Amino acid sequence: MSIQSNLQEIASNADHKVKSEKYKALLSQLIESKDLESLKTFVVHLTDEQTPLVISRSILSALAQAIKTLATDAQTTVSIHVLERTQDRVVAFEEQVSEIRYNLAKRYEAQENWREAAKCLIAIPLDSSQRVISPEYKVKIYVKIARLFLEDEESGQAETYINRASDSIHQVKKQKLILAHKTCFARIMDYKRMFLKAAIKYYELSQILPGENDRSYALGCSIICAILDKAGPQRSRMLATLYKDERSSQSDLHPILEKMFLERVLRKVEVKKFAEQLKPHQMAVLSDGSTVLDRAVIEHNLLSASKLYNNITFDELGSLLEIPPEKAEKVAAKMMQEERMKGSIDQIDRLIEFETIGDCLSQWDHNIESVCLHINSITEYISKINPEYSV
Repeated sequence: MSIQSNLQEIASNADHKVKSEKYKALLSQLIESKDLESLKTFVVHLTDEQTPLVISRSILSALAQAIKTLATDAQTTVSIHVLERTQDRVVAFEEQVSEIRYNLAKRYEAQENWREAAKCLIAIPLDSSQRVISPEYKVKIYVKIARLFLEDEESGQAETYINRASDSIHQVKKQKLILAHKTCFARIMDYKRMFLKAAIKYYELSQILPGENDRSYALGCSIICAILDKAGPQRSRMLATLYKDERSSQSDLHPILEKMFLERVLRKVEVKKFAEQLKPHQMAVLSDGSTVLDRAVIEHNLLSASKLYNNITFDELGSLLEIPPEKAEKVAAKMMQEERMKGSIDQIDRLIEFETIGDCLSQWDHNIESVCLHINSITEYISKINPEYSV
């Protein structure tokens, strides 16, 4: 008997319960035989307005589960067909369409087709009067969309959906979902080059993520973002927090973190080694032709120079920073304008005068702290090499 004859025979049955059972039995046969054309015909019949809605919904829900047993390509083909057939009646099949879209997004994600996966999830109706949608479900979908856009390097779109998730995150109790939201938010700040915010968020994650490897990875991300941030008091505080964290000494990034915190000048070899650990967006080229890392290193070295010199000429500063004197003057002027460094510029004598930030007592405290930290690192190193001396 053909699929059409089967469907007509089932539809002619007056008993809804019997009719529903026969539809389910036919669905099982079609899934088992992997007859895609007959499955498509079955879907057309189910979504026809002549089929009672209560039966259509029930069988489509069963179909959404059953097609998971098909091969990936077959799942995609049938899912797309269902979505095409229901696009004019989405309100009638919201729950079924949502489940099929979620599963289809999984298939696209497995193929690394991030954009199509995100589009599938975006089309899921989350503001519906037809069904009750929990805050957890909303946040789950929005966070997943944001993560998919990040994989596709679309940080702007990702931010839109993570902000929507933020509206409901306070109603969520599932710790796993809360952590996923925090992780996604940190990554978006990272992509947007808001490195200080990203460093703070990553550091928070490094203390609360369940796995030790995940915590170590988050700590590394926090160190990288802190290093890439604009030089100034806020970054210095973040570097101090990271440097004083005992876990940082185990990181491959500890040497450059230490030099940054102690305000020592960075050399090209050290910068090159650090650059190998950066992601493409962290090496973005700025409007002046330099990279994010170039800017961070130049500003850091300039800040370090301000601690070593009372004044310095443009030419000497350019030589120290390994950039043209004019660019050195421009960077210094910008940092002073943004109050990230104190000083003045004499353009006639081509001279930069540095001012010490804080009073003498504060500077004295800072110097003592630096010496204590340095001594502590020496004693730890001695204890590591010669444990008998630590008794």
